[in-house]
Amino acid sequence: MQKPHWQALAMIAGVALTWPAQAQTIYRCGNAYSQLPCPGAVPLELNDARLPEQKLQTDAAAITDARLANAMAQQRLAEEQRQLANNQPVPQGAASAPAKPLAKAVGTKKQKQKKPKVKKRASPAQK
Repeated sequence: MQKPHWQALAMIAGVALTWPAQAQTIYRCGNAYSQLPCPGAVPLELNDARLPEQKLQTDAAAITDARLANAMAQQRLAEEQRQLANNQPVPQGAASAPAKPLAKAVGTKKQKQKKPKVKKRASPAQK
């Protein structure tokens, strides 16, 4: 049995990753977008007009945001595990019922809503 040549695989992977991506024409068909033209399709010119420095800044910000999101997820999972270990209820997310107010404000009274008066119409048999 022959061992895989990891150096050759690494070189092939490096070439594949650095191969320039060829631009594809995108067409707008009404409110939809497609790689295939449709009747009356309008080809779109989609070029990245940013400077290389701007792209690097954007990429760095995306990486920072992803790391922050992962850290927040880890913190949330750790807190849930801690609450489960202490037999505390785990708070539900925004998908659950809306939160109830803790206390009424001082000096506010709940006003009764008046029901509109409905006049009864005489039925055609009564006329």
